[in-house]
Amino acid sequence: MDERTDEQRAAGSTTDSSTTDTDPDTGASETGGAGGEAGSEPTSGSDDRPRAAWGSFAEIQDAVSGLVDSAIRNVAPASGRFPRYDLIDVPEEGYVILFDMPGLAKSDVEVSANAGEVTVEGKRSRPVLPDGAEVQRSERTYGRFRRVVRVSGDVDVAAVRARMENGVLEVRLPRRRAGDAQRIEVD
Repeated sequence: MDERTDEQRAAGSTTDSSTTDTDPDTGASETGGAGGEAGSEPTSGSDDRPRAAWGSFAEIQDAVSGLVDSAIRNVAPASGRFPRYDLIDVPEEGYVILFDMPGLAKSDVEVSANAGEVTVEGKRSRPVLPDGAEVQRSERTYGRFRRVVRVSGDVDVAAVRARMENGVLEVRLPRRRAGDAQRIEVD
């Protein structure tokens, strides 16, 4: 009978120096190698090797994910994909961009636009914790952010409008009308 723990089976270790192959369908094991003959059972006895410090693969996965998430946050806080947005092309009108910005006030955000892009910048501050409080897990990002959204160059920059409501920043970019071309003096 195979007396190994699930962790030992997953790691491929046995209770002696032999190797054990287990048929996943029948559960039968076949042992070979230095510690026994083919078909013999592993010897029972004490295992001098240290047991795994982790109870399950899920615990290991959570720990590794936490380390990776922490490293990413420390290298590039609040950058990349924040804030998330939807870009909507409204025919005959222009573009509407909806940015998700939960917990931010309009004073935390700056919007600028030119003919081909809209830039949203700001800062998301960490909440102040009560004395003695300790964060157990943090998935939100904090710090400065900048997001640039490119649109076609037919935007009337002078008519761009933005408003913040319920954690959503709405930026409206009307299209220039065909007859709105500017006259340019030739020097």
